[in-house]
Amino acid sequence: MSEQTVIKSDFEQDDSFVGVGSQLEGGWKKAFEIPSVCLGVFAIWSAGPGIAEDQYHMGIYTIVTWFLALMILPWRKGMPWIVPTGMSFVSAALMAGAVTLTVVRLNGVDESGANIIDWVAWAAIPVTILFTLRYEKALDLAMMVLAVLSVSYYIWEYRDLADRSGAWTLTDLGVGWVATILAIEVARRALGPWIPGIGLFAMAYAYFGREFPPSLAHGGETVEGIINYTFYSQDGIFGVMTNVMAQFVLIFIYLGAFMQSSGMGRFFIEFPLSIAGRSAGGPAKVAVLASSIFGSISGSSLANIVSTGTFTIPLMKRVGFRPVVAGAVENTASLGGQLLPPVMGSGVFIMAEITGVPYLTIISVAAVPALLYMFSIGAIVHFEAKKNGIQGLPESEMRTPGEVFREGWFHLVPFAILLGFLIGGFSPDYCAVMAMASVLVINWVRSILARAGIVLMTDQVMNLSVIVKTLVTGTRNSLLVGGAAGAVGIIVGMIALTSLGLKMSLLLVDLSQGSLFLTVALVAATSLLLGMALPITASYLVLVVLAGPAFDQLGVPILAAHLIVFWLSQDSNITPPVCLGAFVAASISKGDPWQTGWMSFRFAKMLYIMPLLFAFTPILNFGDPAGAVWTMATAAIGVVAFGSWTIGYLHRPVTKPEWVVLGFAAVMSFLPLSIEIAGVPGYAINVTGWVMLAGVSLWQRKTL
Repeated sequence: MSEQTVIKSDFEQDDSFVGVGSQLEGGWKKAFEIPSVCLGVFAIWSAGPGIAEDQYHMGIYTIVTWFLALMILPWRKGMPWIVPTGMSFVSAALMAGAVTLTVVRLNGVDESGANIIDWVAWAAIPVTILFTLRYEKALDLAMMVLAVLSVSYYIWEYRDLADRSGAWTLTDLGVGWVATILAIEVARRALGPWIPGIGLFAMAYAYFGREFPPSLAHGGETVEGIINYTFYSQDGIFGVMTNVMAQFVLIFIYLGAFMQSSGMGRFFIEFPLSIAGRSAGGPAKVAVLASSIFGSISGSSLANIVSTGTFTIPLMKRVGFRPVVAGAVENTASLGGQLLPPVMGSGVFIMAEITGVPYLTIISVAAVPALLYMFSIGAIVHFEAKKNGIQGLPESEMRTPGEVFREGWFHLVPFAILLGFLIGGFSPDYCAVMAMASVLVINWVRSILARAGIVLMTDQVMNLSVIVKTLVTGTRNSLLVGGAAGAVGIIVGMIALTSLGLKMSLLLVDLSQGSLFLTVALVAATSLLLGMALPITASYLVLVVLAGPAFDQLGVPILAAHLIVFWLSQDSNITPPVCLGAFVAASISKGDPWQTGWMSFRFAKMLYIMPLLFAFTPILNFGDPAGAVWTMATAAIGVVAFGSWTIGYLHRPVTKPEWVVLGFAAVMSFLPLSIEIAGVPGYAINVTGWVMLAGVSLWQRKTL
């Protein structure tokens, strides 16, 4: 099988729905595809020429996401029949109650007259369906209807709800209850029990506030206040998370799907392969390059592992990397793609929304630290390959960079258009639409030229059926993180309602005794705990709400504080016991997931070092360009020393004294300019670190 064939097979679109949920067939598959395409068209229209008010934008996104998630994500396998039966009845009763109360209200009848007979009468229909269909599908149907009704009520009543704020009706309360239950259930189906568990605990904390220790106690909230704040405020289900998902993240997910369908993913494997494939440990370096490029658009490290890892991990194993190492390299490299602009795992959009800092400013500031992280992974890969005598791929299997570039240079045009529009000051979602349009135009022009015999086109032509399929794929890829948005909104809403963020910030400052270093360490520990339950973006949002005020009290600039939290929130993919990325990579490499996780933790130490640089150095260039350039340069040298120290190899295996010197060289290179030790200024300490690294390098070369 040729290399081209192998690469193509790895990037063919999968028409099944296995892997994201239960498999759909026949009418159910069509029922999934039609709303998926409609959501894609709506997202493109609203990001491009259309204008949608917030209630329509977030409401339509939430309706379709909940509807499709409840359709495709299974209730629970192996559950005793009594549980889905009971839950079906509860769901049916909730739906019937909401409908009954709405009918009562529309007919002008006093809502207190709605009695139990109305509930039983309305519940009889879905409960009857329960016994004519399979239990779980009946439950899905009931909840899908509830999702449409409850969110439609929010959209329809949006302006009236604002007018009667504080004077909520019984209907408002009933619909709010239904929507809150659905948000919790959709999140449970999407990502398991932890997010809904935290959401329920947050609501319990809001209600039982008086029962908590004094440092965390508050006056307690009523059930009505909790539900109405959860569903009808701008800090709950329809808060920052849902707004950012609907406005920005979704359209970039579609952009990634279009790029993948056009053959761009294959180019981003082949081109790095032609550049780095021949060098020591070449396939591992290809993984670093490919993951950084593709991951900067996909915005998901897990999707990146699956997309690029299915090709790079077997190649790494083939040239001699152990399965555990191959999985760890792909995992840590894919994580770097999530740190790189322009998408940054969708965290950049939340960051811009909360801080008010322009999107372009954030990505320009965040680019260099992300590149330094990728450089650190590349250095570790190089030293690991040299230490174990791992060579690159045979020259006979390689193509020249010029040949690959000539065949696929046009795949870089959408990137150029995306960056060009961003620099021009357009909104990120509009820029994504323009890049998406360029993908289609380039594909169509190439297909026309191919029919005329002018060029050879091996990629699929993006006709209407392929576009529809791509929109379905994009929608499907958005369901897991989108399904959690409502529950995350509940958590954030309860933090805001109870002022828990301020309480936690005061607690952090007290525990750290005003030490910025200890505060960063405490936030790192907290992020690891949150990462056991929350996906990365949700963990960042919750943690920045909790810890952001503490950094503000310590004088950390707001963007630096957000980047500290954002970077530390990534550790759930690489740090045991969670290490989701390690488990995904291990499933491809066939290595031990736990060992892959610990190896990832070993390789990705810059994930913990860089937040300290954000806190103590001018690397983010806040008004000190000379200091920023110096810090970037000395950090790059520190990365080399640290990589050599981590692997125990420079030009040959290091001795214990050399290992100690390399450790000191790394630390001294990373120290901030503002520090002074025994009267020695920071820049002199940095230079001393450089000299120590150079000394070990020269000594090893001399004694080879």
